[in-house]
Amino acid sequence: MSPRALRITFIFIAGLAACRSTDKVDDADAGGDDNPPLNIEVCEQDLAPPSEGVCDITAGTGTATIIHGDVLGEGVVYENGSVVYDGTEITCVGCDCDSAAGVAEATVLTCAGAAIAPGLINPHDHITFTEGSPIGVGTKRYDHRHQWRAELSTPQNPHGTGGASDGTRWGELRMLMSGVTAMVGSGKADRMVRNLDRLGSEDTALGFEEVEFQTFSLGDSNSSSTNRPDCSWNFRDTEQEVAEMPAYLPHVAEGIDEYAATEFRCQSSSFDNAQDFTESNTTHIHSIGLTAPDYFNMARDGARLLWSPRSNISLYGMTAEVQTFHRLGGTVALGTDWTYSGSANMTRELACADEYNTNQLDGYFSERDLFEMATINAAIATASDNLIGSLAVGKLADVVIYGGESRYYRAVIAAENSDVALVVSAGNPLFGDAKLLSALGKSCDPVDVCGNAKSICATEEFTKSYEGIKSAVTGAYPAFFCGLPSGEPTCVPSRPGEFTGLATATDNDGDGIDNDSDNCPDVFNPIRPIDGGAQPDGDGDGQGDACDETPLLADLDSDGTDNLTDNCPFDANADQDDTDSDNKGNVCDFCPDAANPDSVCGLAPAEPASIADVQDGTVAEDSRVTIGGSIVTAVYDRGFWMQDPTNNGTHSGVHVFTGGEPGVVIGDDVDVEATVTEFFGDTELINVSLTNNGAGTPIVPVAVTVAQAATEPYEGMLVTLTDVTTFVDPYDCSGDDGCTDTNLWQVNGSIVVYDRTYSDADWASQTSQAGITGTMSFRRGTRRIQPRTTADLVP
Repeated sequence: MSPRALRITFIFIAGLAACRSTDKVDDADAGGDDNPPLNIEVCEQDLAPPSEGVCDITAGTGTATIIHGDVLGEGVVYENGSVVYDGTEITCVGCDCDSAAGVAEATVLTCAGAAIAPGLINPHDHITFTEGSPIGVGTKRYDHRHQWRAELSTPQNPHGTGGASDGTRWGELRMLMSGVTAMVGSGKADRMVRNLDRLGSEDTALGFEEVEFQTFSLGDSNSSSTNRPDCSWNFRDTEQEVAEMPAYLPHVAEGIDEYAATEFRCQSSSFDNAQDFTESNTTHIHSIGLTAPDYFNMARDGARLLWSPRSNISLYGMTAEVQTFHRLGGTVALGTDWTYSGSANMTRELACADEYNTNQLDGYFSERDLFEMATINAAIATASDNLIGSLAVGKLADVVIYGGESRYYRAVIAAENSDVALVVSAGNPLFGDAKLLSALGKSCDPVDVCGNAKSICATEEFTKSYEGIKSAVTGAYPAFFCGLPSGEPTCVPSRPGEFTGLATATDNDGDGIDNDSDNCPDVFNPIRPIDGGAQPDGDGDGQGDACDETPLLADLDSDGTDNLTDNCPFDANADQDDTDSDNKGNVCDFCPDAANPDSVCGLAPAEPASIADVQDGTVAEDSRVTIGGSIVTAVYDRGFWMQDPTNNGTHSGVHVFTGGEPGVVIGDDVDVEATVTEFFGDTELINVSLTNNGAGTPIVPVAVTVAQAATEPYEGMLVTLTDVTTFVDPYDCSGDDGCTDTNLWQVNGSIVVYDRTYSDADWASQTSQAGITGTMSFRRGTRRIQPRTTADLVP
């Protein structure tokens, strides 16, 4: 024990009161079911209350900054503790930071009673759909996401979805103002909040690896898609591709019907057309329509669960059984989803999780558990926990100061926008009390937050002021709120005619089942469409899975070996044969002769082939091929097109999907090893291993009519259209298999002109051109041509 500190483990509120009579005892955290109690280390230094606001600040002459307050450290709260950061990194955390390097000359923030937290991480948002206000579902509830997608209007940001657009910037400002320093949102604003799935060069320089966020991992983006129990989906990624990713975040089981159950089954196995995305580098978003064995499957393989309770409850009337997953050893992270049906920011999502935990889960999770869902667990889910997610020496200085009336973890859970006193990202202050930012050397945009003088560094980060962005996004959902957000979706679970989510004298948990008949009377567990008309009780002990400490049968497959030691817990194998000794029994190992203890099976050997073999069907889908000596014809941020320079006929071009920056330019000579697939009718090469042989001889485009280009033999080829006569400009693609692409036009009532590979900045003015060159592709049910530069478009 440090000589400068007293470590206290608070289990009872009375104990807290006895040890420190000045504490707010109603903020004590006694710990939930099987959860650790609040662990406080009281540092000896006495901190004077601030003269005004949340913190007093004394400017220093050095480069370091020291913050005093209630430091929410790794598993411990340092009351009257300290955090020191210098440059981008944290250099000290705890009670003994006065002698740390640089502290003598440091700038000092004294924030007595305030919570000093790591930056919040939002690993689930859709930043290009962030301007809209809540859609107001009312009392209607759905069984699967395709149902509401077919009925509700959820348009993209009307003021832009790009990195420099006001619409995307506004969404990130909203997150920042709640304490978010990193997020995953299927898009990004250039600078400001760190986008873990769209990293900038400054992020990779800090050591981050880009994660993959997949909204439609099954390839079922059409809202009219139907269930495929045979798993014959057009998977957006393969299990081999996913195995190479640092982190994969697919939407899985978003609903409570058989379609949702199929989603998980088809993404948790390598057998019967399925792809196994239930591995230690994956985090399943939503996971509502699952059973206790499903959660055990996830936890056993190290897959995490990303919980978005507000959005789940407002759309489906219920959410994932996160407490069951947690009991089985799983890690739960928390995310907002989006403004249409979810939370405006991360503190509002924490508030929802807290409300649901109290009213529906009988307080299963502790306040520390909830806090960690938005910090270290979210970092684990995004493979960034070596850099962010907790206050620890050597990690990045992502630090947030929360004021307000509450203490410790509750200060974050209960925080409103006005309580956020300072947000620092990798040592760079971006938002907070005006006096703090000014004293830290920042001259940023003033903003009044509920009567509090704040500053936000919009001009510095975006080269456009906060007021300028606010004026541009007319009608957008606000960036901050004074009190509850307007129109905020509910966190009270309900489904008309089934349950109200409100406790009554005969129904403690509000799940529509009277206490006398409820196998979990104090824990919400309504009967879902997938439950066969009864509350799940997998082990038949009369206690429902939702509240059972041990919800599983000890031997799920009845083969004589308990689940925890069974090398195939879901498939009977009394012999436990394991030829490759990888702890996966032969009957459940897709490659029983090749050890793969921690991941999926490796790729099959590749066979030599030509692009023509791939495009004309000579090579079967899912075959592994090597194709040498091809020339790159077009490039975009997640792949490229290449063509065979020795084939002057048809079937000579193909799309190569790399999933990230491909590292090639037009004209490069490349050798590719890859897997053949069909993605919604477009032939692609995936799981790519690439050799770049340097500059080759560029391909000369083939002159063809529009009618010819619109046929399969020219798919993937570089062509010039010779007979463009009519235009539809702009072309509305909303009727094309769920298309949301913008700035399109169509020629001769047939081919759509698309900017996927266009590298110049003048696309908006390049419309209705008669001379069009580009690579041919098939997307959203239509043939498309993809110009590359202004030179490909001539009047």
